[in-house]
Amino acid sequence: MVRRHLLKLALGASLFLGGAHSTWAESVTLTPEEMRNAAALSLDTANPAQALALAEALLARDPEDIEALVLKSRAQRDLGGYDAALETAKKANSLAERDEETYAAALARAQALSSLGARTRAQYWLRVASQNAPNDAARDRAIRDFKYVRSRNPWNTQLSFSVAPTSNVNDGSVHDKISYGGLQGIVLSGSAQALSGVSWSGGVTTRYRFSESETHQTDIGLHLFGQTYTLSDEAKEIAPDAKGSDFAYSSVAVGLRHLWRPESWTTPLEVSLLYGRGWYGGQDYSRYTRSAIARPFVLGEDTQLRFSAGGEHFYRITDGATQRSLHAGATLLHEFDNGADLRFSLGVKDSNSETGSLDYTRVLGNIGYTLPQKIAMARTTLELGLEKQTYDNFPTLDTRGFFIVYTEKERVDLSGSVGVRFVFDDVDYYGFSPTMAVLYSETRSTDDRYDTVDAGVNFGFQSNF
Repeated sequence: MVRRHLLKLALGASLFLGGAHSTWAESVTLTPEEMRNAAALSLDTANPAQALALAEALLARDPEDIEALVLKSRAQRDLGGYDAALETAKKANSLAERDEETYAAALARAQALSSLGARTRAQYWLRVASQNAPNDAARDRAIRDFKYVRSRNPWNTQLSFSVAPTSNVNDGSVHDKISYGGLQGIVLSGSAQALSGVSWSGGVTTRYRFSESETHQTDIGLHLFGQTYTLSDEAKEIAPDAKGSDFAYSSVAVGLRHLWRPESWTTPLEVSLLYGRGWYGGQDYSRYTRSAIARPFVLGEDTQLRFSAGGEHFYRITDGATQRSLHAGATLLHEFDNGADLRFSLGVKDSNSETGSLDYTRVLGNIGYTLPQKIAMARTTLELGLEKQTYDNFPTLDTRGFFIVYTEKERVDLSGSVGVRFVFDDVDYYGFSPTMAVLYSETRSTDDRYDTVDAGVNFGFQSNF
């Protein structure tokens, strides 16, 4: 009797259950499941007040009815009660045990947060929804909502983290003995030789979009990066006094970015300015200012060409050296009908400095090909890179008779790299998938102190949406 009374109380005498041509209301008794369906239909037909009444009647029967809590939260949100909607969604979330319950509660919580303007937190709960989606269609909806909220969110934050065993943490020479200044068999110190170990790196980039219109977007950003190393036992034998932190690097930078796209353009022009500070080995190391301009051009349905150019002013604290450089590059991207991707890039950099080790020109090229089919459940990309770096006046020593004198000479470094990158996108955790890269690079220099080899494996993660 009590149950029937609560159901009738929820309905009152004003619920129209007839078709579009009904002209009078009929008082009826519904089961809880029918009430849930009626509440959902009320939301779909823009009648949140009726949905709220139905949800509250269900909750009077069972205060822990998760589906009713979700319906109530959605109705409260549609009626403009965003704070109340959030509290109701929190309660639903705290009671949820099954995946479909967590999914529905997380969606409701994200909707309330987005309406309150807390879009970054909304994105988190949409990731929770995607993780607990009961089927592919539900997951697709969570991802679609995530992308929509992200597009409206003035804040954009990206995280990165990687662990990389490597044969050369310090960019040291592959040789233990070299010829230098006309002298043969000079033994390099342990810290100047290649030391193996593990690289640990992480970074955060967060941007705030403070101005936006149909033709432009402007944001300010903060960039944090840190990288340190753990030396292997072999490296500790080669350089007993060295520590991984001796080669650690960290930086902090603030930047301004402006995107501009006139109505007649299909792609935006991007202009950016960045000022940063770096530390090496725990010591204050550098200041730098960078500027850049870039724009992609659509060449066809599956092809894009991106041009970029920029400059940098670099100041090294340790010796007061300065460097001014200009760079330019182009990248061609093409998607094949079979699902494969091709990336080809060329670049050049001209660096000018009174310090010979900072005065050089660089020419480089890279190609990457993503296979159409997965290998061992992983999206696989093959990479190849070539680079030539020329120093016109590199500082060195030379012998003249019985004397060793300081001089300058040309130094040319030729470098090559190959790699295979794997993205295990079938393994998904809150929208993130693990990545792995197997990399090998080698440099041959006219000054054998700078002959290097680096082989390593990089483990990280990336967002799938």
